[in-house]
Amino acid sequence: MNGHRSAPGNQVTPAPTSHLRFHRVAVAALIALAAVMIGGIPLAEAQDRSVETVTVTEARDMRFCEILVVKERGIEVYNTTGTNDCPPELWDAMDTGKLAEELGAQAVRLNGPKFWMMDSQTVTFGEKASFGGIEARWAATVDPAILQGGNAPYTIYTPKKTQKMVYAKGKPVFELVDPDGHVYVLQAHDDKLPMESLPMLGERLDNLPDGWQYRTRTLAEDLVLDLEPDQTIYAVGDEFHQYYTRVKKTK
Repeated sequence: MNGHRSAPGNQVTPAPTSHLRFHRVAVAALIALAAVMIGGIPLAEAQDRSVETVTVTEARDMRFCEILVVKERGIEVYNTTGTNDCPPELWDAMDTGKLAEELGAQAVRLNGPKFWMMDSQTVTFGEKASFGGIEARWAATVDPAILQGGNAPYTIYTPKKTQKMVYAKGKPVFELVDPDGHVYVLQAHDDKLPMESLPMLGERLDNLPDGWQYRTRTLAEDLVLDLEPDQTIYAVGDEFHQYYTRVKKTK
């Protein structure tokens, strides 16, 4: 599976009839959901929908966006990966208030644009939908109750999803290391932090807790994260709403 905090299109805009009230913690939680839930289709949801497994190649630095549709029964996450590159002229013109009314939603949240960091990935997607002229595919439906907890930067949490990510040998990766030595690899970078800026990102992480480290390294072999919902997955976000997944320790 992280947005433009100052862009008008990224503000949560409730429909006029909505009784749902968002605050900053809820907004951060929505961003976290979108960042980690790609491919995170619960079994019950998968049984109710037509879904397919998709492998996306040449994914490194691929631009994508996400649309989160907040309804009473859950937060529906739609992702543009493998469908289009989220055209800026359409994305910037997105009217979330109008979309919420059209969809009968309590709110619509825009997340992105982002750029994937892995070289290929295999995920599960559902049906396509169009939002302001941008096609996206259903990636998950999430319980709204998760908003109550929020996801503060550098706080470890455990998403449930199915996603295989491959970072290719000879390519750079960007990682956070926690005080216990656990390594978390960057999944996607923010539009405001282009690829060439990432080696120096550590100098901008003003809120990085004591004992944490940001580092860059070049892979001596492929790094493969094969994630399944029946395993415990650990993830963490930084202060720029970029999200990292823990790498299994090797002997």
